[in-house]
Amino acid sequence: MIRPLRQRHHRIVIALGVLLPVAFALGIAARQPVPNMDSLPANLVAMPQKSEVTEWERAVRFLREQNNTGRFAVGFSAPKNFVKPDLMVYWIAGDAKISDTLPNAAQLLGAFRSSSALALPENLTMQNGMLVLYSLADNEIFGVSKSFSILKP
Repeated sequence: MIRPLRQRHHRIVIALGVLLPVAFALGIAARQPVPNMDSLPANLVAMPQKSEVTEWERAVRFLREQNNTGRFAVGFSAPKNFVKPDLMVYWIAGDAKISDTLPNAAQLLGAFRSSSALALPENLTMQNGMLVLYSLADNEIFGVSKSFSILKP
């Protein structure tokens, strides 16, 4: 009784030794390519560094293209050892109470980068609000600013 079981086990191990590498190679060859985008949507593209006038600066820099005219941009500074590649910057209008999740009215400004500024939509400059840093990987709010107005620091 033991010998037939050993022979069957021997055949199964040999078959698996041949079939598993073949199945693995076929799976690798048949996988889909990683989707990518040629360019980001216009509202998510970082504003070129042509902002010359600093309107005001605290923990966040608010920039303008020209003195008293042009679009606003928001820039951040972070230490060199700050590594959080999945942070997104949101604007929440008004004095909303922030809990553990983003409100539905949160407006995406773009990805957090200390090297470039994010252009602000025109409608945000006329109202009070706050900036929120949201971590996509952790699915949690990383930081929240105090409520402020862009035109009146």
